[in-house]
Amino acid sequence: MDTRELQTLIAVAEEKSFHGAANRLGLTQPAVTRRIQRLENHTGCDLFDRTVKPLRPTPAGQRALAEARDLLRRLAGFTEMVKTGTSAQEPLKIGVSYGVAPLVTARTIRHVHQDFPENQLSLRTGWAGEMLPLLRRGELDALLALDEPQTGIGGIANSDFPKSIQIDTLLDDRIMPIGPANDPTPPVSINDLAGRPMVLLPEGCTFRALGNLLAHRHGLSFSSVLEVSALDLQIEMVAAGVGYGITAERYARLSRCASSLAILSIPGACWPMRVVMLRRTVSPDINRVLDSLINIICEAAGPNDAQILLNT
Repeated sequence: MDTRELQTLIAVAEEKSFHGAANRLGLTQPAVTRRIQRLENHTGCDLFDRTVKPLRPTPAGQRALAEARDLLRRLAGFTEMVKTGTSAQEPLKIGVSYGVAPLVTARTIRHVHQDFPENQLSLRTGWAGEMLPLLRRGELDALLALDEPQTGIGGIANSDFPKSIQIDTLLDDRIMPIGPANDPTPPVSINDLAGRPMVLLPEGCTFRALGNLLAHRHGLSFSSVLEVSALDLQIEMVAAGVGYGITAERYARLSRCASSLAILSIPGACWPMRVVMLRRTVSPDINRVLDSLINIICEAAGPNDAQILLNT
């Protein structure tokens, strides 16, 4: 198998067309087509769905794409090691879902750099559901995300992930409503909470989705919602008395506003969750860096059973 065919596979997938890949590689379109056909003959699989526009990889094509990226990266490291005695590695690409972002701090990344100074990290944030395809295609090496029984990981049940994706549990936690600590009459039911002003993240957030499900189950909806873009901002605004929110108990406890927050005890509004890392089957060197990142996050987050005062 020619490495140029692997490079062509990647170009076609990223450009979403044979014409775009030809322009990118400085080839004619028939030459690009022949390279892909040779790969398809070699694997015995159609790698692209040619019936749709823009062009997209088939399931077999997605697997081939992930393997191609990994093979080319390892080959580049091999070549550099033979030439110079040092390995020129591509950045380790890690996705961080918005729901996990408070756990990945500058201190966390600094510690990883101290332990592995030869490794570069590339972090990408977004919704877990948007980044899972990147993990499958090999554009991410790992993804930090939330796993919750009702919504799964990015909307996908844990049991539905392929065996090529390893899932490690970092932390157990629970998702609960929060309010300002100085509220003399905190809400005690979902009916009460639904009538109060809420500070929530955009649609797509696990915390908001669970609150909406509970409200809808009671024939309710949140009547007044202030939408914010970050968990830290949500927690700060709740502490300041702007409204109420739904978040992970650990995030409230670790916040600099913890003394101004109360965890609300509302029937039905307590959901178990896990912080997980999903990783592709990669090299032992990459796994060592990812294992170190897991340990650093867990140490910074504190023990699993730590809680802040329940407001009952």
